[in-house]
Amino acid sequence: MKRKLFFILLLFLISSIYVFGENFPQKAKTVNDFIPKGWKKILTTNGDLNKDKLEDTVIVIEKEDKKNIKKNDGFGPEELNLNPRILLVLFKQKDGTYILASKNDKGFIKSEGNDNNPALMDTLDDIIIKNNVLKIVFNYFMSAGSWWTSTNVYIFRFQNNVFELIGYESNAYMRNTGEEEGTSINFSTNKAKITTGGNIFEEKENNPKDEWRYLKFEKKYILDEMTESTLDEILDIVY
Repeated sequence: MKRKLFFILLLFLISSIYVFGENFPQKAKTVNDFIPKGWKKILTTNGDLNKDKLEDTVIVIEKEDKKNIKKNDGFGPEELNLNPRILLVLFKQKDGTYILASKNDKGFIKSEGNDNNPALMDTLDDIIIKNNVLKIVFNYFMSAGSWWTSTNVYIFRFQNNVFELIGYESNAYMRNTGEEEGTSINFSTNKAKITTGGNIFEEKENNPKDEWRYLKFEKKYILDEMTESTLDEILDIVY
């Protein structure tokens, strides 16, 4: 419950409106052909996502606009990079071309900086493709204002012609006391495991306990539709 309140506050602080107005081709010869003018590629990962034994590509692109670089007079870096980011999933074809399989331009991949919470570090940690599954990893770390830090992993599988969220893993701990909590959700079985009572510093206080909950999700969560408030919606169901 403590961690849920932390995330609700965090989501409020980092909320913003994402309207990019960018058009992307449905098919192109190379990965770079999907990158609009004035944008740059900041992260790339490769692997088979649709079980055709071809190496697909996932990229995160970021807008290059000096107007979105703002001076910061508070905690955190001297400048905040508020340029928006977009995630693209590209399926490789047998002829070597690529098709656009999925796009998220709704702020699920947040900007490097945040003017509402300058102490929040860049949350994008990694994107992994393994066993035909896509994992998007976020790390929440604040240089001031909170001792909580967490790693959140969203797990997607290409099924029913879309990337459905099939799993969510979160591990959080207090950097001052070592108090540790975890959440694991299986959207295929509608089960969640809540782990509390852990401690990464003190062995005597490390007494983790698991609680299983059976959930009822009214909808499927799709990569294209994920926003920065989706986690809040999910945690409302879990807790």
